[in-house]
Amino acid sequence: MKIVSVVAFLVVLAASSWWLIEEQPSPHGLAETSVKVAVSLTPLSTPFFIAQEQGFFAKHGLDVEIMPCKGGVKCAHLLQEDKVDYATASETVALFNRYHHSNVSILSSFVRSSNDLKLLALEANNISKLSDLAGKKVGIVKSSSSEFYFDLLLITHALQDLQVERVYIQPDELVAALLSYQVDAISIWEPYGYRATLVSASPLINLGTEGVYQLSFNLLSKSVRGEGRKEQDRLLLLALSDAIEWIEANPDDSIDLISQELGILPQQVNWAWNDYVFELTNDYSLLSNLQLQARWASERNILEGDPVDVRALVDYQLLGTVD
Repeated sequence: MKIVSVVAFLVVLAASSWWLIEEQPSPHGLAETSVKVAVSLTPLSTPFFIAQEQGFFAKHGLDVEIMPCKGGVKCAHLLQEDKVDYATASETVALFNRYHHSNVSILSSFVRSSNDLKLLALEANNISKLSDLAGKKVGIVKSSSSEFYFDLLLITHALQDLQVERVYIQPDELVAALLSYQVDAISIWEPYGYRATLVSASPLINLGTEGVYQLSFNLLSKSVRGEGRKEQDRLLLLALSDAIEWIEANPDDSIDLISQELGILPQQVNWAWNDYVFELTNDYSLLSNLQLQARWASERNILEGDPVDVRALVDYQLLGTVD
């Protein structure tokens, strides 16, 4: 009887211990929340891959699944289809989504660059300056920073009436279109610009102007969110803040990691790395940039009607809760 009693006691003890283990919170005191983020495959998205690799998401109680996509337009599309909880995209993509769906909010910018966009042409086509594009075909990613950058260049050089044929192409197809002479120039972001210089048999000319446009990459979400979701937003930004601090302290390791994630050489990332400013911010420059683009889209009849009220696009309260 004693043996039976002891065995029974051990069984109960083991069951109790298992239950206690199962009910324990995560090491950081939080039950992990599953989150899906559509992340554009560009070095601009480095903080997300760093946060995943270094365990910063888990540190803040988040189980994040990164869903890679080629360009912010596709990332935002996944958000609209409710296949993800968040998406990364330029402010231009956020603006267009706000116009068409009225349900997108910028939670925070996490990186800026004044030299990420390029307007590339083949030297063999005898195109050496912007005005040489008259009557030519220009490859553009529709409703993205690619299109805004091209128009901004024309306006800056007083060439807004220049007659060109816009050819709308997917981001990953632009380089091939240029090298196969389907278009005479392409407006594209990195790492596609550097990739084009590697594979082109003919030298490339950058018709763009550094500093004419400051691209921001942003974390987007649906604008209608409950209180629990807002806490999730805050934790996600905290993880990104940790990642940005790590990037600042470990730039070489960051370049190696994002190179592996994108399947490109570290030299490709290093080529534009110094142009990136990683920082969580919703400052005035973002609002000013959005206002400029809203007027541009309205005046060119890309978006019909009055310009989008961009003040409703940016969530100014959330970032203030992130210390």
